[in-house]
Amino acid sequence: MGRPDARRAATMTKYSKVAILFHWLIAILVIANFVLASMAEDLPREAQGALMAPHKALGVSILFLSVLRLFWRIGHKPPPLPESIAGWQAGLGKFVHLLFYFLIIAVPLSGWLMASAHPKAPPVDFFGMFDVTMPVGKDEGLAGIGHEVHEILTKPLFILILLHILGALKHQFADRLPFIQRMWP
Repeated sequence: MGRPDARRAATMTKYSKVAILFHWLIAILVIANFVLASMAEDLPREAQGALMAPHKALGVSILFLSVLRLFWRIGHKPPPLPESIAGWQAGLGKFVHLLFYFLIIAVPLSGWLMASAHPKAPPVDFFGMFDVTMPVGKDEGLAGIGHEVHEILTKPLFILILLHILGALKHQFADRLPFIQRMWP
């Protein structure tokens, strides 16, 4: 008859290959951007540019991929959760995913606004291929708003990532549900 965990695992379905690709690509880029920004933080201003240029290009990439992911998600339902997941956990999971979508769009959007509106900042160089500029005028106040929003929203995004990882590990190892396999390539 098999173990109960094996039966539950057999009934859980995976996310689509496209959803899995979006998930891991955006996750890797977000983590890389956290690392780049953290490394640049305490460097002299001249040295920061070498790290902030790829940080900005990755931010634009995250924004673009996140918008594509959102459109993909609207058109493609995720796999159902196991029946053993409590209603409050399912509701919390939906809220966390909505918050993720908001943050993975708002954080890079606010950074792009900051870079585009700053009077002394050059356009965002997209890995040497082309420049990406938001159609806003050079305005120090607007750049300041973009900076504040970027700084404020980055912290909850980082915390949400940690909670997301802990939740996946909890479901995987404490609840013995194959949550990681649902999103693993």
